[in-house]
Amino acid sequence: MQYMHDVLTVTVPTTGLFEAYDLVSFDGAKVAAADAPVLGVAKSPNTVIGDFAGVMAVGFARVRAVGVITVGAKLVSAATGGVQVAGATPANVFATALTAAADGEFVDILVR
Repeated sequence: MQYMHDVLTVTVPTTGLFEAYDLVSFDGAKVAAADAPVLGVAKSPNTVIGDFAGVMAVGFARVRAVGVITVGAKLVSAATGGVQVAGATPANVFATALTAAADGEFVDILVR
């Protein structure tokens, strides 16, 4: 089960399609690269390019873990979707893990 609690939601024009809880970039598309800039977490699916979508920019959400994640780990986007632990020199840390998770499990994250 996925869930979120948002503190700040921004509305962005979309340039791509995505599902609810996908990571969304600053240009309004699904993030599909490791350690890419992340605006936030999609609050609902986007099925029409050009529509406006709500993106949670500050708050906590439950998303898919890629690799093992420990509590307190700094997180970046994963190339296959979801989040992964930031490497030695991350460029785009956007969240902190609130729970631990194994690869493929859900992890609670604090965004920003």
